[in-house]
Parts: sequence; structure tokens; C-alpha cells
Amino acid sequence: MATIIITDTDNWIINNEFNYLLWFQPSLGWIIIKKHCINIILDSRYFNKKECVDIESIKHKTWKEKVVFTKSEWKLIDCILDQSHDSKTKKVEDNITLKYFGQLEKGSKHKIEVITPYFEQKRIIKQSNEQTKIKQAIKIIDKVFFAVQDLKKTWELIWKTEKEIRAFIVNKILEFWGSAESFEAIVAFWKNSAIPHHTAGDTIIWDGPLLIDMGAVYQWYCSDFTRTFWVWKKDSSYDEFKKIYNAVAKAYRKAFQISQPWLKATLIDTAARNSIIDAWFGEYFTHSTWHWVGLNIHEAPWITMKSQNIIRSWMVFTIEPGIYIPWKFWVRIENIVFAWEGWVECFSEVEF
Repeated sequence: MATIIITDTDNWIINNEFNYLLWFQPSLGWIIIKKHCINIILDSRYFNKKECVDIESIKHKTWKEKVVFTKSEWKLIDCILDQSHDSKTKKVEDNITLKYFGQLEKGSKHKIEVITPYFEQKRIIKQSNEQTKIKQAIKIIDKVFFAVQDLKKTWELIWKTEKEIRAFIVNKILEFWGSAESFEAIVAFWKNSAIPHHTAGDTIIWDGPLLIDMGAVYQWYCSDFTRTFWVWKKDSSYDEFKKIYNAVAKAYRKAFQISQPWLKATLIDTAARNSIIDAWFGEYFTHSTWHWVGLNIHEAPWITMKSQNIIRSWMVFTIEPGIYIPWKFWVRIENIVFAWEGWVECFSEVEF
């Protein structure tokens, strides 16, 4: 077996394999996976944290006979290579920088092969403690959305800027015991909502559609949530918005109703897409219907209209159909869905 080196460097690369195994994120660390042993090399600043690590949990996730922690401060690359004598091939995850790969290649007498993240397939199926953390992240973001709706009810949403509402969202995530946003919240009013991954700016919110796409992190696990709703006066433009909104809501329900374990992933996309085509908005559905979620906001397996992936029990994924009208506005509804032994379930309490 080739030695597999999972790396996290000081180049602002976050490698969630560490969170998956250790439940903490070192800024410098290396994991070496060999045939019968997993060696975890930590910067000395993090070495004491190993006392809180569940060794049996690591063995369960890796199926290795031995877990060894090594403290190292200097020449960590040399330390990795020195401990890797069981194969002429060294495998490195593909999330490292080219600069770091060059250092490994230069310092090694062996062939360096780049691979997809080692735990990527293992992380597709969520364990019960992972499910619990995602549910809590969903609960937090539900509370945040209800707080935004309260601003709408009391007219405090009017005349605020997109940036002010994003700041409100971030503060509420922290207030409700989230640790961070799972991504930079999208707060997009009117035409701004038709800009992919719009950055909240100084646009003033007053009369029209507002899209909010946001997520919270709870103990490293993410939630993802989107709603588009109308603010203030319901003029003639509201009638068009409501028609589109109802079409998206119907597409979401169709996709959710068909979802179940051992179903081809493409069938969920097809159900949502056909529903929107039937409503005569098919050309405006230019976004994928869903993605998996966990430690990362987007996780493998990646979904396309041609994907052959199968839904399996204990998977966690989003359903997020939308209608995207260029230069006008987007309408999207998104929730996280859990697949169980014969059905799926959504834990968000936000109605639509």
C-alpha cells in the first residue's frame, strides 16, 4: 500500500479531514496513512489537544490498527518523508498548493501521486453525531431567518442596506451559539438577486423581492438555507413575483416528494426541472437542484443532470430549485434534507 499524506499548510488552506478525525483544526498538521498505522503530526502548539481526541473514533473511521501522535516544530516535510518507508509511491491530497507539492517532490526520493481527498467517500454517509450537529446548524439558521422576518413585520427592514442585513445575520448566528457563517451570506435586493453569489453592498431595501442565502456553522458542521420574499408594498410587479415563487415552491415539493434512498440522484433534479418546465419557466432554471453538505458547504459526490449517483441512507443534501431571470430577480427555495432507511426528512421549521 502506498503511503497517503493528508496535509494542511499555512497557505490558508482549510483541510476538513482534520476536523473529521480530530474535531479540531490545526493551522499546521500532517496525517500519514499507512497500511496498519495512522500517524498524526501536529505542531507543538496543538500537541496537548491530542488528550481530548477519541482514538477509537479515529480507528473506526480509518480502520487502522494503530494511531500515533508525533510532535514536530521544524522540518515537518522531512519528518513526513522520513516516516514513510513502506512504499516507493507517496500519495498527496489534491488540495495542497503547487508550491507545497513542489517542495514534497523536490525533497522526496519517491514518486509523488496526487489523489482526491482520502476521506471524501467515507464522509458521504453521516454518522449520528454528525447528523446532530447539522440539525443544530439548521436550527440556528431558522432562528436567524425568523429574526429577519421580525424586522420585516416591524418595518425595520425598510431602508436598511444589504450590508446592514448581512451584519445582522452574522450577529444573530453568533448570538444563537453558531460559531460562524458557513459561507458569506448573500443578501440581494431586486436585480442584485440575479447576480450569482452577489456580495451584499449599499443597495437600500425597500419595495420588492429580497433573496437571502445563508448558513451557520455549529461545531464545524454547516447548514445551507435560501428564501426569496417580497418586502413592503405589493404592486403590479408582485403578481409576477408570486407566480414565479409558486412555481419554485411547487418544484421543491415535487423534488422532495420523490426523494428516497436508493433513488438515482438525477431523478430528483428531473422532478424539479420538469415542474418548472411545466410552468413555462424552464429556460430560467440554470442552477443545479442540490448538493451534499457537511463539514463543507458543498461536499462530494458532485451532482449534475447526468450524475449516476444513488441516494443512500444517512446522506444529507440540499434541495434548492430556482427560477433565475437575468437582469430582474432570482427566486430560490432551499432546505437541507436527511435520508433515512426508507424516507427523507426536512428539519427546517421555516414555511414557504
